[in-house]
Amino acid sequence: MPRIACSLALGAALAVILPGCLLIGTTEHRIKLNANGSGEAMMRLIDIRSDAPTDSALARDYSVMMASVQKEGVTEFEQGGRKVTSKKFYASGDTLTAELIYTFPRLDQVEGLKVKDDELFVVVHEGREIVRTNGKIRSWIHGSQRIVWPRDAKRLMYQIHEKALPPGVSLAPLYLKYGFTPPEGGG
Repeated sequence: MPRIACSLALGAALAVILPGCLLIGTTEHRIKLNANGSGEAMMRLIDIRSDAPTDSALARDYSVMMASVQKEGVTEFEQGGRKVTSKKFYASGDTLTAELIYTFPRLDQVEGLKVKDDELFVVVHEGREIVRTNGKIRSWIHGSQRIVWPRDAKRLMYQIHEKALPPGVSLAPLYLKYGFTPPEGGG
């Protein structure tokens, strides 16, 4: 979702898949649920940027991101039963987007989703705004909001945008130039 710290710790969205000093402007989640609690989820990270101060640091962030998406990050993300079924990047102008589709055997494996007896919900912290959702938006503590769905919902969708991000450089030009092949000296 937001700023992803320089580690492989899973903070939000695809922090495991996309390590490094990366900034994500918008995240979108689309989740299909089966009656038994398994399902499929799509996470889309829109406008991936790096806060790297130099060209070589930018190239390194890009290389680490691509290496993680190709192997290490996926392996870590899949621990516990999730299975990545599709991963892709695409660039439009100066905007790089990553999309990850995965299956899960249990609801508690969906990133950010909280499960209660009567409802499903996601907490959206202050500093982020809900762009769209098919759930109900409710106020929460400390300026946060919750997106809530009934426990028997079959499809969940929400898109969240960061209200403010530090300055960053788009990784779209590097993707258009190198694709999945990291630049020389970037890793």
